[in-house]
Amino acid sequence: MIKGDENNPHSRRLLNKVLLATPPYTLFKNDVRRAITPLGLISIAAVLEQNGYEVAILDISTEGYYNLKEDGDFVTYGLSEEQIKKRISEFAPDVFGVSCIFSTQLENAKKTLKLAKELNPNIITLTGGSHPTYAVEDMLNASFIDYVIIGEGELPTLQLLESLNNNRDTSIINGVAYKKEGKIIVNSPQFVENLDELPMPALHLLNMEKYFEINIPQNPYPKGKRVAQILTSRGCSAKCIFCTTTNFWGNRYRGRSAQKVVQEIKYLKERYNIDEIQFTDDNFTLNKKRAMEILEGIKDLNLHWCTPQGIAVWALDEEVIEKMRETGCYQLTFAIESGNQEVLKNIIQKPLDLRKVKPLVDKAKSLGIKIHAFCICGLPGETIKQMYETYNFAKDCDFDSASFFLATPLVGSKLLKVCQEKGYLREGMTCNDQLYKIGNINTPDFKSEEVQILVEQFNRDYNKKDKREKRFEEWKY
Repeated sequence: MIKGDENNPHSRRLLNKVLLATPPYTLFKNDVRRAITPLGLISIAAVLEQNGYEVAILDISTEGYYNLKEDGDFVTYGLSEEQIKKRISEFAPDVFGVSCIFSTQLENAKKTLKLAKELNPNIITLTGGSHPTYAVEDMLNASFIDYVIIGEGELPTLQLLESLNNNRDTSIINGVAYKKEGKIIVNSPQFVENLDELPMPALHLLNMEKYFEINIPQNPYPKGKRVAQILTSRGCSAKCIFCTTTNFWGNRYRGRSAQKVVQEIKYLKERYNIDEIQFTDDNFTLNKKRAMEILEGIKDLNLHWCTPQGIAVWALDEEVIEKMRETGCYQLTFAIESGNQEVLKNIIQKPLDLRKVKPLVDKAKSLGIKIHAFCICGLPGETIKQMYETYNFAKDCDFDSASFFLATPLVGSKLLKVCQEKGYLREGMTCNDQLYKIGNINTPDFKSEEVQILVEQFNRDYNKKDKREKRFEEWKY
C-alpha cells in the first residue's frame, strides 16, 4: 500500500482539500472532440484519498463538452471561465492541480491555474503531465504556479502535501520542482516500482454517465455504448525519436499484474455496466504471458475491446491475435510509422521488421478484426520518395484505415533536439503548433509546407476506403 505520514491525522492538516482538473481543450474545428477519462488524475486522486485527503476532480473539457468557442481554424471546448471559477469556489480547495499532457494545451492549462490563484492567492497550485515535465522553467516562471510534478504523479504529489502539512523540507522530494528565493529547484522523478500497489483508480469522482452519453472515447468509433479506458502498463522498450512517453515513464516498461487488471475490468463491468474496454497502453502485448492471462481473464465478460493508442507489431504473433479475437477484440491499431525499413531502423529507431506486418494484418482480418495504421512522414533524413513508400506500404498491407501524421518535434522528444541542433525547425514555431497536421520541420530534402500538403493528400486518398463503422458525425464543428 502507498501510504504517507500515518502520524499526520486528518484533523491536523492545513492542506486537506485537493481539486485536480483537466484544462479546456483546443483543436482544429474538424478534428474529433473526444471525451476521455483522465486516467492520471484518477490514479493520483485514489492515492490521496487512501491517505485521508478530501479530493474532487473537475474534467473541464468533458463537463463543458458542448460549450464551443471558435477562433479561426480552431475550436476550444470545455467549461467557461465563469463556470470554472464557480466550481473552484464551491469546492474551496487548499490545493489545485491541473494536468497538461499536450504542449498544445499549455495556454489552456495556464489560464486555468491563473483563475484559481486569482480567486484565492493562498491556494497551492500544481501542474504536471508531459509538457510541464519537460518545460519546468517555463511553468515555474509563471507567478501563479507554485509546484511542478515531474513524471508520474502519485508519489510526488502525496509526499509534497505531507511535507507541506508537516513543515518539512520539500527539496528532498523526488519528482517535485519549485522556485525558492528566485532559484528554480528541480528534483529527479520517482516511480512506483510495483504498480499493483496503487489503489483502484478513483472513478467515483468522475461523472461516468457523461462519458457514456458522449461516447466518443479515444477510438472515436466504438462498438459499445458504455466505453471505459484502462492503462495496464507504463512505458515501452522502444526508443522512437518522436516519442516523449518512453522517457516520461522512466525509460523502461512496468506492467500491472494480470490479476489486478482483470479485477479492475470486472469492477468496471459490475459497477458501470460497461460493454467495451479500450486499452490505452503504449505496448499492451510486450509481455505476452501477461497479455494472454488478461485476455483469458476477461473472455467471459462479453466485452468489445480495441487498442487505440497503438500496439507494437513486433510483440504480436498469430496465437495472440487468435486469443484477441476470442475475447472480443474488434480493432487493433498498428503503429508502423514508416514503410521504409531504413527509415524505421536508422531514423525512427523502432525495432520492427516490416516483413512481419502484412501476414499479421491478413491473419487479423481473416478473423474479423479491423486494422488501423499509424504512419509518420517528414522526419529529418527522410526523403519524399520514402514518404511515398510509406503510403504504398499501407496500401499493400490493405489496412482498413490509416492515420498519416506529420513528424512533430514535441517538447521532451529526441526529435526536437535533433531539429534544434540542425536548424530544421520552422521559423516562428510555438507550442500551439505542435499538432500532427502542421508542418514544423524543414530539411535539405523537403520543405514543411510540401510535406503538409502530401500528408493531407495521403489521409484523404487512403481513407476513401475507410471501413470503420462511423457511428458519430456530430463531433464535427
